[in-house]
Amino acid sequence: ILALANLPTFNPNSYNESKISSFLNPAVQSIYEPGSVFKPVTMAAGIDLGVITPETTFYDSGKVTMNGKTITNWDHKAHGKVTMTNVIERSINTGMVFVSQKIGRKKFIEYVKKFGFGEVTKVDLPEEIPGSLKNLERKNAQDVDFASASFGQGTAVTPIQMITAFNIFPNNGIMLRPYLDASSKPREVRRVVSGETAKKVTAMMESAVEKAHVASVPQHRLAGKTGT
Repeated sequence: ILALANLPTFNPNSYNESKISSFLNPAVQSIYEPGSVFKPVTMAAGIDLGVITPETTFYDSGKVTMNGKTITNWDHKAHGKVTMTNVIERSINTGMVFVSQKIGRKKFIEYVKKFGFGEVTKVDLPEEIPGSLKNLERKNAQDVDFASASFGQGTAVTPIQMITAFNIFPNNGIMLRPYLDASSKPREVRRVVSGETAKKVTAMMESAVEKAHVASVPQHRLAGKTGT
């Protein structure tokens, strides 16, 4: 990590004038629902397991109802027949529900944990917290809980977990331990997905950036994912 900053900040010389919450390091000590940036993680699990490919198609009717609750797309639109690459490009929630159902509950939570969620990254910063997967691990978890988790709702992550998970894609499917100490060296934690899966998901995110026209930089190839 070359640089890390948080807001709001505080003056150490007059810290009593700031709120106690300002003393935390949100990068490792605050949790949030990741939202749509989580979609490549779910997609990677499906591709790695061989239950889908970037070209797999499904029909998006705009909504899906599970356990009495209806999930809609962020734009409240129905996109019709789309590929999994289209799902990432347009950030289609129902498409992610389709993928999570193909994966199944057991394998879904297995891959979420492989990507490092629910555990600390062991970055060289104090008091890191592990986030929370309680919504998926509770005994009475429902199908809709897993469906929502597939597009980043209902689980809690830290920013450092999210960036560590995303770095798995450009690192050929291997998780690296994040660090700030310049005298340290990259350290492999584990293989999360195959190199081929990492390349495919990266290509899907590259297409998403290209189609969105909001983050492209001339003469550079960028892969990314919009978030809510």
